[in-house]
Amino acid sequence: MEQPLVSCVEILEQLTPVLPAVLNAYRVPEPRAREIVDDACRTLLAKRRLRYQDPEGWLLRTIIESCRKEAEEDPELRLESGSGTA
Repeated sequence: MEQPLVSCVEILEQLTPVLPAVLNAYRVPEPRAREIVDDACRTLLAKRRLRYQDPEGWLLRTIIESCRKEAEEDPELRLESGSGTA
């Protein structure tokens, strides 16, 4: 069932407390972090997922997955916990 339309800005505002911790945990440089968030937002809008299910969860999972891929591709980016796959 469709939910009321929520803007990407509203979703990002809801994720603001969490995003810095995620991006810092993967040690993603700020310029790349902005690209990751921008790409995820564009995909969210393009796929029209704003009306369905859990857009906040989808966006956060997408950003985390992008950070994980970034860390796998760059051996210098690792989780602070040391559990990175790099």
